Amino acid sequence: MDILNLLEATRNESVVLILLSIAVFRVYLEIINFDFASLPMGKMVAKSHGKDFVDRFHRMGLIFSIGYILFFGPPLLLA
Repeated sequence: MDILNLLEATRNESVVLILLSIAVFRVYLEIINFDFASLPMGKMVAKSHGKDFVDRFHRMGLIFSIGYILFFGPPLLLA
């Protein structure tokens, strides 16, 4: 297994495309200022850990989504 081939989108192109779509949708929700703490799971976690924890958790999700787009978007577009 060649480590350089891990970033290629040829083997699991459909899986990468689905996950890339989800990541783009996640970034879109952040752009339109969607309140993730208003979701039922966010409310439940906010009761036990606080709203700051929920905000930091979703901020980390945004960072992971942007990283996924940056790492897997260009190979998919160039394929």
